[in-house]
Parts: sequence; C-alpha cells; structure tokens
Amino acid sequence: MRRTPLPNAFTLRSLVLALSLSAIHGMLPPPAHAQPATPQTDSGHQALIDFSIPAGSLGTAIGQFGLQAGIPIRADAELIQGLTTPGLEGRYTPTAGLQRLLSGSRLEAIPSPQGGFILQSIRTQAGMQTLDTITVRGSGSATTEGTQSYMSDTISIGKGDRTLREIPQAVSVITRQRIEDQNITDIHEALQNAPGVTLISNEPGGHAYSRGFFIDSYQFDGVPLERQLYARGSSFNSDMAIYDRVEILRGAQGLFEGAGNPSGSINLVRKRPTHERQAILSTAIGSWDTGSVQADLGGPLNANGTVRGRLVAHYGKANSFRDYLNARERTLYAALDIDLGPATTLGLGFSSEKPYGRMDWQGLPNYPDGSMPDYGRSTNLSTPWSRRSKAQDTYYLDLGHRFNEDWAFKLSTVKVDEFNDQKYLLRRYRTGTPTSIHGDVYYFDMHSSTVGADAYLDGKTTLFGRALRLTAGANFSHQSSKDLWGWKRDIELFGSDYFGVSTIPEPSAAEILAANRMDDGYRSRKHGMYMAADYALTDRLNMILGGRLSSFNQTYTSDGAWGLSETNASISNEFTAFAGLSHALDAQWSVYGNYAEIFLPQSQRDVTGAFLTPITGRNYEVGIKGDILEGRALASFALFRTEQHNIAFEDDAVSETVANVQCGGTCYRSSATVRSQGFEAEINGEVLRGMQLSASYTYTSVKYLGDTPAVGYNISANTGLPRHILRLWANYRLPGEWHRLSVGGGMNVQSRAAGFGYNGRIQGGYTVLNARVAYQFTPAFSAALNIDNLTDKRYFSSTSYSHNFYGAPRNWMLTLRYQM
Repeated sequence: MRRTPLPNAFTLRSLVLALSLSAIHGMLPPPAHAQPATPQTDSGHQALIDFSIPAGSLGTAIGQFGLQAGIPIRADAELIQGLTTPGLEGRYTPTAGLQRLLSGSRLEAIPSPQGGFILQSIRTQAGMQTLDTITVRGSGSATTEGTQSYMSDTISIGKGDRTLREIPQAVSVITRQRIEDQNITDIHEALQNAPGVTLISNEPGGHAYSRGFFIDSYQFDGVPLERQLYARGSSFNSDMAIYDRVEILRGAQGLFEGAGNPSGSINLVRKRPTHERQAILSTAIGSWDTGSVQADLGGPLNANGTVRGRLVAHYGKANSFRDYLNARERTLYAALDIDLGPATTLGLGFSSEKPYGRMDWQGLPNYPDGSMPDYGRSTNLSTPWSRRSKAQDTYYLDLGHRFNEDWAFKLSTVKVDEFNDQKYLLRRYRTGTPTSIHGDVYYFDMHSSTVGADAYLDGKTTLFGRALRLTAGANFSHQSSKDLWGWKRDIELFGSDYFGVSTIPEPSAAEILAANRMDDGYRSRKHGMYMAADYALTDRLNMILGGRLSSFNQTYTSDGAWGLSETNASISNEFTAFAGLSHALDAQWSVYGNYAEIFLPQSQRDVTGAFLTPITGRNYEVGIKGDILEGRALASFALFRTEQHNIAFEDDAVSETVANVQCGGTCYRSSATVRSQGFEAEINGEVLRGMQLSASYTYTSVKYLGDTPAVGYNISANTGLPRHILRLWANYRLPGEWHRLSVGGGMNVQSRAAGFGYNGRIQGGYTVLNARVAYQFTPAFSAALNIDNLTDKRYFSSTSYSHNFYGAPRNWMLTLRYQM
C-alpha cells in the first residue's frame, strides 16, 4: 500500500494532535463534588421572554424552558426523576422564570460560567458526587449529545440550524443517545437502521438506497462530498465513535449539492469540543471474541474556556460467525474549537481510521436460476489469506461568525484521504449449471482523495412587513482516484464442489499483476452557487423558493489488459430549482409540500457521437409534521413521487460498425424513465414518561416506464428493493425505586426483495428482533447488554448479482461505561 505525505494536511493534523494531547490533563474533570451556591444572576439586565409551559413532568418542562429561553440548562438525571412542576405562563426573565418553574422541587438554579444554568438540590453538601446529567440546549442548537433523547427538533443539513418543521422535506435524525442504546458502531449499521434506507453489501463496501435510488453523496458537517460505499478507490465506512448524530434528508437535494440522484443526502455531524470537562471511558465484549476499548475526553483548555478540545480514541477487534473472517480497527479523533472573539469561532479537527482484517468479498454465490446449495451460515468460500487494510484520514476546518442575532456566516472545509489494499479469491462458474468451479484471485491498491468546501450567509430580515430568511452560498467538491488492480484466472479448480476448501498459497501482488493489470483513474469536479428565500406570506403560511447554478466535470481513464480508454461527462451552468410551502395548522402541526430538482451527467454517447443529455430527477412531496406529547416527541407523514428521466438505454438500431466509430463500441439513447412513489411515517421521542421511541414505516414502489436498461449496468435505480420497511426501537427507564434499570427492544422488518443485478435471487420478507437491558450502578458507572437477532432468524441481509450474505445469527454485546 503506497502512501504519499501531504504537507499541508500533515501540518493541520500535527497542530490539532499536539494541542489536544498537551491538554489532556486539563480536560480531565476534577474529583466530583457539589459546587457551593453562588448568587443568582442579576435579572435586571435580562430581557423578558414569553413563556408557555404547562404543568406536568419537570424534565419535560425544563426542556421546553431551554428551547423557549434559548439557553442551555444542565440537570442531574436522578434529581429530576419523578418530579413535577406547576408550569410557567407569562413574561419573565430567564432567572425569575426558572425559579418559578422549580418552585416546590427543592432544586435551585446555579449560573454556569459557560452560560445558562446548572440545577442542583438545595440540600447538596460538599463532597457529594455529581450525578449523570442531561443537557438541555437552547433553541437553535442541533447537538444531540447529552440530551438522552431520540428526538432532535433542530438540524443543520439545510444550512444553519433549523427546526424540522421549518424544512418542507422529509428529514430524520439518528441521535447520539440512540446510537449508544442500539450499539450502532459504524455508518453501515446506522444506515441499516435509518428510515427507508436499504444497504446492499459487497464487503467491505456496498450501495445504499433511499426511495429506490442510489445515495451517491454524503455531507461531512454540511460539506457535500462524493463518497462511494464501494468502487472508485473508496470503500467508505466510518466509526460512529466520532459522530454526534446522522441526519438523513430524503428526496432530491439538488439545491445544496448539485449533481446526483434523487435519493437524498446523509449528513455526518462530528462531535465537538465541550464547554465543560468530561471523560467517558468504555469497554465492550461480545460474541465471536468481539472486544473494544474507548476513551472520550473533552473540555476547556484555558481558564476562560475560549479554547476547547476533544479527543476520542477507540480500538476494536472482532472475529465472525463466518470462517476465517476477523476485523481490527483503530480510530483517533482530535478537535479544537477556538473563540477568536465573542462572535467568531474557529474549529479544527482530524480523524484517523484504520480498519484491517480478513475479508469475504464474494459472499455465497447462487446458480443462474436463483437457487443455491445448502450453505451453512459459517461458510466462507474465500481463503484464510484473503484480506483488506485501509487508512482513512479526514481533516476538518470551519469558521463561524455571528454578525448579530439575525445574521451569521459559516465556512467549512473537509478533506478525506483514503488508501485501500485488498487481495481475495473469487469463485465462479463457466456457463449454465456450475459443473466446473474456477477460482480467480484479485488484487487492489487504491487511493482516493476528496476535498470540499461550503460557505454560506444566513440571516433574517423583513420584506413588506413580513419575515424573510435568506440563505446564499457556494460549494465545491473535488475527487480524484488512482486504482492499481489486477487478476489471475483459474488459479485453482474445484470441479463441481462449491464447498471445496482452497489449498493454494497466497500469490504475490506482482504475480497477480503480471497476469492482468489495470491502471484506472477517476477525477470529478463539482462547483455551484445556491440561494434560498423563506418568506412568511401570512402568519401561518411560508413559501420557500431556491435555485442552484452548477457545473460538473468527470473523467474516467483505464489502461491495461482491456486496452486504453477514456470517458468524460461534463455540464456547465445547469440550473436546478426548489419550491416549497409550509402551513402551520396550529402551535403543534404543520403541513407542507415541495418540488425539487436534481441532475446527473452521463458519459454514454448517441449515434452522432455526442454525449447524452443529463439524467434529470424530480421530486414531489406533501406531508405533515407535528410536535406531540407536549413537545417530547416529533411525528411526521409524507407522500412522495420521484422520477428520473433520460436514462441511457442501449440503441440496438445502430450497426456495430457505426457504433464502433461513433460511440466507441456501443451507442445509447436517452429514453429510459424510472418512477418511485410511496409514503413514509415516523415518530421519535419520549412517547411515555421514561420511554424513548424511534419508529418508522416506509412503502416504496419502483418501476421503469418504457425502456429498461440492461440489468447490472445502471445502479442509479433499483426496482428490486423491499416495498415495505419497518424500523422500530424503544428504550424504557423504569420508574420509582427501579429507576436505575432500563430495558429496550426493537425490530427490523422488510418485505420480499429481488436480488440486484444479473443472476440475483429472491429474498423473502423477514423480521429481526433485538433487545437491550441496562443498569446504572452509580451515577457514573453503568452496564448494558445488547442482544441482536433474538430469535436467531436465518436470512440473507443482502442479495446482489450472484453474491449473497447471511445476516448475523443471534449475538450479544456487553458494554461497561464510566463517565466522570
């Protein structure tokens, strides 16, 4: 595996690591003890705020108070357990309002040096330990860490923090609490638990689909990057230890991303340095010799808290229910936030992820008719020496500035360097019934580099006496990939025995490349400018209009055993539009509708030799969103129709002679159309006191209208995805004397799915049940046991081409966690 030093990136990485490591001692919390009561903040300089908080649960009321006042509040989880409040109605300063809200609770509010308040018992004595805390953040903060909630009513995927009801599109959030409760360890697992998303695996990557279309773009802290789950020098995955949340927007996202599929966008939001000192240590053990250790440190690095740091280190190992397989992973994440002034913050970050181990790229092949031998779940048809190693380095830099309460600017840049080295055995059969099984060996040495930046200005003003919010910005994404790979045919013959154990020694990379060698290169350039206006037509009706002007250029070169070739696709000044309406029915519910566009250039040529016109995507959506159960949960329902037009279809009317001259072998016409339609329902949050729930149901129907592209060559749309997908997970903390115990459970249900690509097989519908039990031994120490596939269901989690992968049998994971 070849790696070339990157001086600029190395400088940033060194700076972040050096400053973070030198301050580890400063980030470690002191021994836990209660703070002596300090005088209440002078309320004479605080503005009066209109509060409307009903009587009921104190925990719920504190959350509403933080949102309405726009200030952070920290509250001990056990202190507020079971407490009630008379509520708060009228105009108060934050200090006076909070005092009234706490009346009769025997709690007091202590001003925090970082802003907001900390709640503690009036009877707190020096020397007591600080209990596990819930962080209640003010309105406008999208951070989910510390909220202990599955609900996030604010997101950042739409440029600037906005509430979900403000965005006339379907958006979901997998919060930090849900990540921890479900034991979600990487991006693959997050997507497998996301509403309506289907993951088709080819280890170590795969394809993710939403609403029937391939997800080809991911955002890192709001910066769109072209990241593939498989191919082009990338097998993208990432450790969830470094992320605060995953935001999923479904439908066309052409406004902020430009070229792509009308599937949606995934925004991975990293953990930020904390204003208060914290240290979280955890270790886990589980089935198949799984084990991990993790340390997460954060806090201020100077006396006034203007420099803050975060350091996350994680090591994990695991064997597998499949023969030969194992995995090791090392993750390091370091970040700094530096307040350059009262309204300006600079953020720096670096992460290094190094997964490696043995692999099974092929899975279990089936016969051409879809049938397959009776494989055991432990069957691995690869070899003990088939392996992979990867290094993924990510660099972050952002600068945010608030001009005043209404206007803000943000610049974000992200760079990802990825190195992949793979070698594996692949079994295949000639034609027809596989009476002659052949073993081929493949080698890959791939490197991709992706860099992107996004800058926008976001603010509020008035027009004709009505509120207007404007967002204007620009972004770019550049990706380059260099892939050296090769193969050697018939390195081993198995006759008709699919179960034959490979006995050949590991061939060298040089031996494989000497047989067949390919040097592939890929380069893409995306640029665009966007603007959106959110205008209040009436007190209840808002209109959102937006547009983007995009340019795109893509080049793919290949040289080697298949000869020299180059394909290009480009487009300049392509305009995509977005229009939406949002109507507030009352204080809780809003209905919305939207029309969104997106485009995708094509590299195929028509009979004249010209490139085909771009694929165009359109999304139509109507829905309803609501804050329910006194604001403790969010519910939504959406109807959608998504279309892609001008998809390349092989033009059989063109003779081979003309096709070779004009099109380089095959001519196409832009004639295929695919349509996806269906509906989605979702609820997230505290549905009962102490019970957090995340539930979603998606119905999707995908079909081609007219011409259908050749199977296996168009991955943009997938007509074989399950029509019905149900995701459900709940966790319940028992009340009263049993409040230290929590139990959880969930299910993933999907209907019949047809295998993607040629020779794909049918997977019937199935249900997988999962469970969790956890106990809080002390305010700082807890243990949690997760059991996946509780009934030991036997099923294929992925079927594509002729590669099939069994879902994991019943397995368990015990996690011990200590937080200071």
